[in-house]
Amino acid sequence: MNLLKVFIGPGCLSLPYAFTKGGFLLAPLVLILMTLMVYRNMRLLIAIKEQLKQHHPDRQSSSYGDITRHVLGASAGKLVDYVIVSMQLGICTVYFRFIPTNLHSTMQSVPENHFLLMIIPFLIGLTWIRHMKQLAVFSTFANLATVITIFVVLLFAGEHMIENGGIAPDLPLQRLATVPVFFGSVIYSFEGCGSIPSIHDSMLEPSEFNHVLRQSGIVVFMCYILTGMLCYLSYGDITNGSITAELAHRSINPIIASLNVLIALAVGLTYPMQAYAAVEVLERKLNIRDPVIDDHAETPASNGEGSSRRTKQLVFRTLLVLGTALCAGSVKQLGLIVSFFGSVNGSLIALILPPILDNHARKSSGTRAYLVNWVTILFGSIGGTMGAIICINDVMTGESSGAE
Repeated sequence: MNLLKVFIGPGCLSLPYAFTKGGFLLAPLVLILMTLMVYRNMRLLIAIKEQLKQHHPDRQSSSYGDITRHVLGASAGKLVDYVIVSMQLGICTVYFRFIPTNLHSTMQSVPENHFLLMIIPFLIGLTWIRHMKQLAVFSTFANLATVITIFVVLLFAGEHMIENGGIAPDLPLQRLATVPVFFGSVIYSFEGCGSIPSIHDSMLEPSEFNHVLRQSGIVVFMCYILTGMLCYLSYGDITNGSITAELAHRSINPIIASLNVLIALAVGLTYPMQAYAAVEVLERKLNIRDPVIDDHAETPASNGEGSSRRTKQLVFRTLLVLGTALCAGSVKQLGLIVSFFGSVNGSLIALILPPILDNHARKSSGTRAYLVNWVTILFGSIGGTMGAIICINDVMTGESSGAE
């Protein structure tokens, strides 16, 4: 369930937009290839983690950064920590555009950026919450809302296809010019890869991880392919980074309107959980965390020192929320934001780094595995670079790759 939780989220709702950028034949083929690569990479990562644990039982290897630090050195480990932090902040930026996009589609008389401004105080207040356990009820609600939304969207897509007697007309087999945007959007959905070592570390029976990963991987792939492919075949070109917002623009339906409000609320409530990992790392770097209250340490801080740290925390978290809001407000196209952060951060975490670690740790069994590693590295590097370049170009020129 934890694996499904980190891979199936609001990012699924951007997959119909992604399939529009790939074409109805090329998109599923590339998705299959990417899924197989990510699945293999996660197994490699856990194999390396187990090797480190066996050879160096005294070393901490419970996170992605820990594993990289032990294999490639302290600088590489620190880089991975910051990449994961930037990925989380990127997700927060996506959320800041996702919420106004969905609310605006339901209440079109209110501009998107007005909604963005209205939700800032709400999200600032949520990020002031100090502990993840206090956010558990929000997480449960968000998971339920996401599952309901995806299920209803699939029902609407199937019904639309039946009513129209088949798939949408004139769908291209492939769109090579925009397939890197597809790459970025899909790899963004795999952003949970950074949590794999921690999930493995928390298992009661870690030896069963590959079996669990295979089962959950099948469910995740089916969810991705159904959400992206069925909606694209049913509705044709999707121009919005959120399929629920797209459907609201196409027709007035109270169920779709309710889904947009529901998913916007769910995403808003999970914003602090996405920000928490970044906040924790950055506050430690800035030395503004209270050892007792924030990290459950035994050495208490003085009252004056604790109060000062808390004030600095509130200011820092407020500025962090405002920063992600500013980034989201500067780019209107939700689809481009999703693809950009997927291309830059997701490709490194999910595709490029695991085979590099495997080659360096000599876990590969023979020349074939070594070559597969390099193919994966090149695929992730080329796809990520081209995806980022196209997204930046479309943002700068104001073209319609992600137009809403």
